[in-house]
Amino acid sequence: MSPMPAQRYEHDPQREALEWMALLAQAGGDAQRRKAFAQWCQDPDNARAFAALQSPVPAPRPVAPPPRPRPRPVEMRRSPWGKWLAALFLAMLAALAYLYWPLLQRLGSELHTAPGERRSVRLPDGSTLHMEGASAMNVDLRGRTRQLQLVQGQVALEVKLDGRALEIQVDDALIQVFGTRLAIARYPDHDELLVLSGKAAIRQGGDSRLLSAGERVAFDAARIEPVEKMTDTALAALRKGRWSVHDQPLQRVLDRLASPRGLRVWVLDDQIANRAITGDFDQNPASDALGSFIADQGLQAHELFGQALIVR
Repeated sequence: MSPMPAQRYEHDPQREALEWMALLAQAGGDAQRRKAFAQWCQDPDNARAFAALQSPVPAPRPVAPPPRPRPRPVEMRRSPWGKWLAALFLAMLAALAYLYWPLLQRLGSELHTAPGERRSVRLPDGSTLHMEGASAMNVDLRGRTRQLQLVQGQVALEVKLDGRALEIQVDDALIQVFGTRLAIARYPDHDELLVLSGKAAIRQGGDSRLLSAGERVAFDAARIEPVEKMTDTALAALRKGRWSVHDQPLQRVLDRLASPRGLRVWVLDDQIANRAITGDFDQNPASDALGSFIADQGLQAHELFGQALIVR
């Protein structure tokens, strides 16, 4: 039987350095072990391997997270229909505000009547207001000058004289009352003052007029028209509750008849609107003077939300 060959020893500095580190870490190492370790370190490869084990391991460098992908901007494509719908909505809102403004203005006044209603109001100073339908007034009798404001509609006033002046505001015009009976009306394109007893003065800007009994005057925001003397026939018709006109535009007649009902009138044809009208009309709310007149003139009318009348 032949003997096994001896195993060759392979020199491995890293392995030997680990072994020496374990031996030196044990307590009670003798001088002979330290001497052997010193001899082992005389080999440069061994010394470098042992020094490498004793050097601190560098901390790993932090790895930056990958950048987050930026979201791609979403392009909003606006349809032109959106602008048109927004414009249409604003136009409808403005139209409704214009249509219902007289009603809101009337309800916000101190004294007001409903469409088709006639009402007489005795004021604290003894004066009496006779208000037609869809009329509105504000009254202030506390000062040295009694002040009234006609906001809308038609009123007849019987004044009680108590030593104080009486003024009536109609938009920018100021009426000073020196008599006892007068009538004031507001229409879409003009206002009117009629003195039945005594006198009254109207002033607007730098213009003024003085009216006596039986005289009327029309005015608007721009001017005061010349004073007109009422005929006996027209005055007699008023006393009977009727309204007489001569060569008045159809638009103005419609405005007058529709006012007590709280309606504004739009005539679509200018030629029809300027047609001259002569006649007299019953002012009693029970009579349908407006409907009868529209039928007699061969016109067609359509009511809009109970606030306006479209005539063609």
